[in-house]
Amino acid sequence: MKSLMMSLLGIVFAVPLLAQVKGRVVEVSSGTKSLAPLPGVTVFWAHTSLGSSTDDKGMFSIPTTPETNKLVVTAVGYKSDTLIITDTTKFITIKLRGGVELNEVEVVYETTGTELSYLNPIKMETLNERSLMKAACCNLSESFETNPSVDVNFADAVTGTKQIQMLGLSGQYAQITKENMPYMRGLANGYGLSFVPGTWIQSIQLSKGAGSVINGYESLTGQINTELQNPETSDRLNFNTYVNQNGRSEYNLHAKHRFNEKFSAGILTHMSFNPLKEDMNHDGFMDIPTGKQYNIMNKYAFNSEKGFEAQFGGGYLEDERIGGQVHSPTREDTVTHSPSHSYVVTTTLPRYEIQIRNKKWELYSKTGFVFRKKPGTSMGLQLSYLNHDQNNNYGLNTYTGLQKTFYANFIYQGIIQTTDNTYKLGASFMNDQVDESYRLFRFRRDEKVGGAFAEFAHNRGERFNVVAGLRADYHNYYGLFFTPRLHMRYALKENKTVFRISGGRALKTANILAENTALMATSREWILTPSDLTMPYGLKPETGWNYGFNFTQKMKLNYKDAYVTVDVYRTDFTQQVVVDVDDNTQHVLFYNLNGPSYSNTAQLEFGWEVRKRLNVKTAYRYVDTKVNFNSGLMQKALVSMHRAFVNVAYETKNKHWLFDATLQYNGIKRLPQTVSNPVEYQRADYSPDFYNVLGQITYMTKIKRSDFHVYVGVENALDYKQPNPIVASDAPFNKYFDASMVWGPIYGRMLYAGLRFKIK
Repeated sequence: MKSLMMSLLGIVFAVPLLAQVKGRVVEVSSGTKSLAPLPGVTVFWAHTSLGSSTDDKGMFSIPTTPETNKLVVTAVGYKSDTLIITDTTKFITIKLRGGVELNEVEVVYETTGTELSYLNPIKMETLNERSLMKAACCNLSESFETNPSVDVNFADAVTGTKQIQMLGLSGQYAQITKENMPYMRGLANGYGLSFVPGTWIQSIQLSKGAGSVINGYESLTGQINTELQNPETSDRLNFNTYVNQNGRSEYNLHAKHRFNEKFSAGILTHMSFNPLKEDMNHDGFMDIPTGKQYNIMNKYAFNSEKGFEAQFGGGYLEDERIGGQVHSPTREDTVTHSPSHSYVVTTTLPRYEIQIRNKKWELYSKTGFVFRKKPGTSMGLQLSYLNHDQNNNYGLNTYTGLQKTFYANFIYQGIIQTTDNTYKLGASFMNDQVDESYRLFRFRRDEKVGGAFAEFAHNRGERFNVVAGLRADYHNYYGLFFTPRLHMRYALKENKTVFRISGGRALKTANILAENTALMATSREWILTPSDLTMPYGLKPETGWNYGFNFTQKMKLNYKDAYVTVDVYRTDFTQQVVVDVDDNTQHVLFYNLNGPSYSNTAQLEFGWEVRKRLNVKTAYRYVDTKVNFNSGLMQKALVSMHRAFVNVAYETKNKHWLFDATLQYNGIKRLPQTVSNPVEYQRADYSPDFYNVLGQITYMTKIKRSDFHVYVGVENALDYKQPNPIVASDAPFNKYFDASMVWGPIYGRMLYAGLRFKIK
């Protein structure tokens, strides 16, 4: 496999994601030769729905389109400009001048940090660097604390791992990609979200429901794509350090160098340490494990300026965590030799220890060629190889896993007769080799999936868009299967009123071990009921349909921008691997679904710039998730039916201070049944509802061509903690021990501070 991967890395094609016009917009000031970057400028292709905007460095990137080569650039108070783009491979600089009557007007860029797409048939939320600055965001799992669409919870009470939920289902049903290539698959399902440092992230694109067939067949509840800092547009130097109340410290250093106009390189480094053993709830277990992580990635970018582009690089990670009981417990026994003589014997008992060790290295390549004489026509190839080694201990139980994954995706883009009709054709190949062992289980699978796809897009002006796609894949275990997807958008009133509908099918292999590592921190006996011994784990694949509706309304309230968006989605499983922890408190059962399983979600979100630089975002979400267990149709455990959210952000006029605060309401959650346990080890049927408050204050200043930020913040400001999160914490080796029933915060209030230093 390695030789095949290395040989394919030399193949050169074009990837449509690279077929983009890149550049920057600067302000030309009279009486000076200086060119200041101009953020917040709208850039769009004339008479199309394809648009973008510049970031705080004046940089932008917009996909090419066969419909036109006229690029319109506009900003309030500045003369609009229309450019004829004859070469989409060149980096362009656009200079805007103040309007005749507005020469002295200064454009001030204000952003809430999250951008909603009004033009894309797929509803897309983009979390930019400003959004990630609102909270600690030490890694990808913590990047959604100020976003109402994704829930973040502790997976268990002993490993410190956080997991996400989307549309009422766990994160494994969302397709999580890194730079539009598969990332959270296989062994990474347990801890992979913590392997992407927050400062490495340039932006996060979040879409709900069925995604594009180009990205694969696994997206059931949505797609989360993470774009990392790239050497073409990132800062020359970026240093970040962070420390919190638990003693966790992080150090991130990024650097880039442009060798010439065609070739640039960058490096991303990360180190983190957590040395303190703290037991704030006095249950004998560390609330957060100690540990360390070393993470490095090297990236390169090449642009021939003749149609060929390439991005390639690789990374290496080591992550270690040690948790469990703080001290070895002891037992005192009284030994009596006679009525008048006895003594006490103290025996040291074994300590319940958690050890998590991950080693991972990866290589990737994205190469592309744009046909310069055929606007909007390109072809491309994405390649990646991953090697992930995991070795974990949970008390007396050991889990080991080794994963080797090779991925290739070829895409060709063109037009049909007119520029209103575009299409993408392609083929992909995925090879997953996974070896796992846990207790008496030994599993090995070698998945090989080859597929082809076609996607057609039709635009009728800016009012109506439709994207229809179909995949056909052949799986060496599951045979031939089809994945249809459909997205439609209709807009009114200059794109201020937008309706979207979507639907599609998805399929995935259930990684029953890696996706349920939280249940390894229990004494439950794992019982697997196979359906077909020729398939991975003896279980059929998970398949389902997702249907969605979105309404978005942009408006003015008191002359300030506001919006309302409504999302309604239903996920229907036609086949699912059920994880049953209700049948018996000492068992966890795995079996294929027999009956209905679904998740209905409805979310209402409202955002408003109440006053200049004061933005408020509110949201409410209702979730109804039910699964047909052996005992009947029941609400899925540890999923909140009701969740509300309020975020307030304010920036001072001089741009030196940023204030951000978030209030989260978490409704009650059904808990796994424990009625058969002894009274002292029983839990209520439902968790209580609770509130969580987090906030941050950031001071920003400029030193010549560099930015300097200092920030302080708090998580869980109300100091709310789940009482007794571990069942039988006093006897971790007995049959009732269970650290997986976590519904709320474990640690309590967490203070933190940090600084950022950037050289442009």
